[in-house]
Amino acid sequence: MLLRLLPNALTILRLGSSPIVAWLLLESRFREALALVLFAGLTDWFDGYLARKLGAGGNFGAVLDPLADKILLITLFVVLGVLHLIPFWLLTLAVGRDLVIVAGALLLRLFRNRQRFVPSQLGKISTFFQIVFVLLVLVAASFPNPPFWWLRNIALVLTSAFTAWSGLDYVRQGIQMARRD
Repeated sequence: MLLRLLPNALTILRLGSSPIVAWLLLESRFREALALVLFAGLTDWFDGYLARKLGAGGNFGAVLDPLADKILLITLFVVLGVLHLIPFWLLTLAVGRDLVIVAGALLLRLFRNRQRFVPSQLGKISTFFQIVFVLLVLVAASFPNPPFWWLRNIALVLTSAFTAWSGLDYVRQGIQMARRD
């Protein structure tokens, strides 16, 4: 019985790591922040594995898990933006895209009674590149070497492109959903 609670406990632990990561970054403790983010990534994988293996997936975990992931990712973008480790325009693009998605979903729920919103393939690819990008920013800040800067810059271009592309795709999908009866 207690083992079935472990996936949600790991998700709550990951959710609680966001303010600690923010504090570590603001204190320029990049290596510790990187370690905590990597640990959070492992708990994300492990809680998903346990939920499937134990059949412990429920409505609470289904909502909390992606919320914890999104909060950590937004926290990383905002703090890294404040520290000028990522460009302000990318911070605006990433957070703006998420706000448009949330606002669109809310409007569709209120005015069209749409209840189900499935992440698009482009959205998943965008999130993947956002995660890779913030990890490379943390690696480059922790271990300042030209190869890491080069990889970070490639990830910046890919993250920007997929974030913009997926944002436009979500708007297109939202318009199509709003037009349907």
